[in-house]
Amino acid sequence: MAQDGFLFGELSEFKQELMRDIKQNFPKETEKFIKKEAGKCLKVAKKIGKKNVGTSKGTKKDWQESKSYHNGFKVGKAYKYGNDLCCRAYNKAPHAHLIENGHVNVDGSFTAGKLVFKLAELEFLTQYLDDAEDFMYQYFDETSKGKGH
Repeated sequence: MAQDGFLFGELSEFKQELMRDIKQNFPKETEKFIKKEAGKCLKVAKKIGKKNVGTSKGTKKDWQESKSYHNGFKVGKAYKYGNDLCCRAYNKAPHAHLIENGHVNVDGSFTAGKLVFKLAELEFLTQYLDDAEDFMYQYFDETSKGKGH
């Protein structure tokens, strides 16, 4: 008995092939898309950071301003990692890894990590998948128009 419809595994495989084709034929557009998505993910991380991470209080205000965790969010350059194109969203503050992963205090107690970027990744995943799908459809429309369809 024949069935009509799609197998989602095959559709996913098709999308992967389409993204490889886009990356190969439109490298600048793909790089711009990846960098833009890293910026969107960074906005989510900033929002989570402001909600979950407090500010230090003390007398060294100048030091706090220049080394502040909240001022350290950055987007890196797009780069190749194996066959993939990547772009980092990170925090350049010198103590960011301590906030992210947790640390042992001087008195021996442990301060749990806030996992800001892990939470941002989980929150941003759905939006990224939707944006990637829109990017693929845009590419598909452009290539089908170019072929005279």
